[in-house]
Amino acid sequence: MKDAIVRFDTRVTALVQKWPKWLHVPMLVITNSGQPLIMILIALGICLVAWQHSNLQTVYTALAGVAAIGANSILKHYIHRTRPDTLYVSNMYFKTSSFPSGHAFASAVTLTTLAYLATTYLVSPWAVILPIICALGAVAISISRVYLGAHFPTDVIAGSLLGALTAWGSILIFSP
Repeated sequence: MKDAIVRFDTRVTALVQKWPKWLHVPMLVITNSGQPLIMILIALGICLVAWQHSNLQTVYTALAGVAAIGANSILKHYIHRTRPDTLYVSNMYFKTSSFPSGHAFASAVTLTTLAYLATTYLVSPWAVILPIICALGAVAISISRVYLGAHFPTDVIAGSLLGALTAWGSILIFSP
């Protein structure tokens, strides 16, 4: 199984990193927008708006997402997968483990929750447009992590899946 994962990671990484060099700056912007701290601030913003509208279910859902982002850090600590050996990783300010991707996890939790709230509380066309933007944002953040060499593809796949499952679990638990 380990060999299959390594082959998958190697092939997908090689494919993504062959993309044009001019994408480097846009990928940096995308990856920085997906910082877990930024996702936490977005989630706390959702909490504030929901609190002002006395929507405690949404507050609980967003707070569960914030807690899950913290739990992801604990998971990274225990799994302790080494990051790819790249220039991007060697220049990282915070040195954390690779699996699962915190950017992919945090963006999946936050943007899935935001997409759900958009479909629940907004009217057309925003009830359709905002979830599409959220989905594209989460995918772009995950791809940027592989493109820049910060993560292996399986790191971002796992982070995205865990984040989306966490968001949907919170939504199912706390929604009326």
